[in-house]
Order: sequence, then C-alpha cells, then structure tokens
Amino acid sequence: MLGAYSQTIFTRRIPVALPSPFIKAMHPKSEIRPRPESIQRILAKGWVAQLKIHGHRVQLHVPADNSLPVIAYTRQGKLHGKPLTPNMISEIRRVFAPDEGWNILDAEWLKPEGMIYVFDFLKKDGEILRRKTFPERWKLLPRAYLSPHLKTLPLITDLPGCLAALAKPEVFIEGLVFKASATPGFSDTSIVRCRK
Repeated sequence: MLGAYSQTIFTRRIPVALPSPFIKAMHPKSEIRPRPESIQRILAKGWVAQLKIHGHRVQLHVPADNSLPVIAYTRQGKLHGKPLTPNMISEIRRVFAPDEGWNILDAEWLKPEGMIYVFDFLKKDGEILRRKTFPERWKLLPRAYLSPHLKTLPLITDLPGCLAALAKPEVFIEGLVFKASATPGFSDTSIVRCRK
C-alpha cells in the first residue's frame, strides 16, 4: 500500500536545492584585436589583463563545513558532468576553504590535465563581492601556494607583459581577457577578450 508521500509515476520530483546557488559571473561579449596599439589603448584606460585559458569554465563553490560537497558549476549554472577528483577536491579545500559560509571562485578547468586556473573571487566567507572591483576581488585570492591542480592567474598591467603573454606557445592559452579596474560587480560590459 502506498503512503500519501510515496513516489509514483504520477508524482513529480521536486528538485533538491543545492546549498550554494550559482552566481552569474562576467562573460566577455566584446573583443579587441591583438595589436599593440589596441592593447595600449585599453591599458591606458585603467583596465588590467589576465591570460585567457581555453578550457571549461567552472564556478567552484567551497564550503567551510567539510560535510558539504565542493560544487562545480558550468558557465550556464549547471553541474559539470565530469566530477572533480578526490585529489582536486582536497586541494581546493586546502587552498580556498572559507572561515565561514561559502567561498565562490571563477576559474577555467583543463579537464584532461586536471588543472584549474582561478581568476576571480565572487563570494568570500559567505559575502557576495558585488561591491568590489575586479582588482579588489583578485587581491583576496591566495597566490603564494604550490599545487598540482590549482593556479591563480596573475594580473598583467603593461604592454610588454601583454605581448609576452600573447606570444606564449602553450595551446591552451587562447589570448588575454581585459577587465575594468574601476567598475564594481560582475557586469559583462566590464570585460573584453583579445584572442591571439
């Protein structure tokens, strides 16, 4: 005999809410050419650059409570089909665990290599960082660590650094991403890509 709350073919499954919801992060809609004069113009306006890694965008949600899972969302806010390995989860917790609440990091995941390139901090110790500019958020990221699975991407603030980055031979380096220094939040208008 079925109880009032038993699952049948006529009842609908109610999706379980994940403990840390997805945050819509910046995604470039505009592009500049990889020419020195174009790059110098955007740098002169106070923008900063980072390497553009060609992988799978991943938003990592890291809980202070070790009984909760580390969550890996796609750019569309869905769970990644490929799970993080136990070694990767251990490293993510070691480097990016919050003191309380959740930390949320924006990154690029090279899945075959098991490498995650972190480039932005979206939430720290349970506080969404919408009021901070990108450089302010980036300064909150840990950078002095060694890890076989994680790397924090540096900021590039001058033309020689940008040109050297564009000349890197690694196939997973797609170019540069420029981000506004003075605009707070995660607006798509404060990010521009520059492919090799």
